[in-house]
Amino acid sequence: MTDQAERRERGTARLAELGDHPGGEAFLERMGEPMASWLVDWVFGDVHSRGGLSARERELIILALLTGLGSSDPQVAAHIEALRAIDVPDADIEETILQTAPYTGIPRAINALKVLRTEQGR
Repeated sequence: MTDQAERRERGTARLAELGDHPGGEAFLERMGEPMASWLVDWVFGDVHSRGGLSARERELIILALLTGLGSSDPQVAAHIEALRAIDVPDADIEETILQTAPYTGIPRAINALKVLRTEQGR
């Protein structure tokens, strides 16, 4: 198997583990090329599937970073769904968001909590 095929396989497997969040065929189709390939091959095939951290740890870090960046509600929602797909309790997701408040600001944490609450009430 070629390195490119291995990257694609690792990326596809990681996305499947996360319940196809934040990816999925429809999402990747909307992104088009080259973004779809970058997401599957590089983000999930290389970066997200590296050794050392679990999928849970990686997703909680990503959630914290997206919360801190602000203006990332769709990505926050997708990564909340990914965390739920790997059975991370909402209490842990909420705590991760709350931990960002002193470092990135109350308004950004509130926005991410609103996303979490919206996703809880689906």
